[in-house]
Amino acid sequence: MPRQWSLFAVSLVMVLAVCSRAARPAREGALSPPDGRRIIDQEAIEQSGARTAWDALRRTVPFYAFRTNSRGRPTRVEHRGRSSIVSRDQPLILVDGVELKDFTALGDMPASDMLDIEVLTAVDATTYYGTNATNGVIRIRTKVGDKN
Repeated sequence: MPRQWSLFAVSLVMVLAVCSRAARPAREGALSPPDGRRIIDQEAIEQSGARTAWDALRRTVPFYAFRTNSRGRPTRVEHRGRSSIVSRDQPLILVDGVELKDFTALGDMPASDMLDIEVLTAVDATTYYGTNATNGVIRIRTKVGDKN
C-alpha cells in the first residue's frame, strides 16, 4: 500500500525547501542571487585591474583555476578540488550566449568590453544547460553583444 502524507507534512517540506534557498550575503561587487548563481558586475571587473577577459576571470571568478601555458596564453579551466576521468571536465564557457571552445580568444578580449560574468555551479548549471554543464557554467556578457 502506498504511503500517504498529511497535508501538514507536505506543507512543512515545501516551506523548508523555500526557506533553505534564502539569499546569501555576497562580497562587495558580486551579487549572489538565492539560486546559487554568482554575478560579477562591471565595476568589480574594473576594480580587479584586469586587462584581458582571461585575466578578469582569473581574478574574479571563484571555484575555478585558470591555467596558462609557458607563454602565458590561456589553455585550461578546472573546477577547484575536482578531478574527472570523463572527456568533458571543464566548465561550459559562453560569451554572449555562444559556447567558447578555444580559450585563447579570452586572452585577446579586453576586460573593458565585459558587462558582467555570471557563474553557475552544480545543479543550477545543469538545470539551465543540461549535462554539458556538469562542471559549471561561466557566462560572459559583453558590451558588443548587448547592443545586438
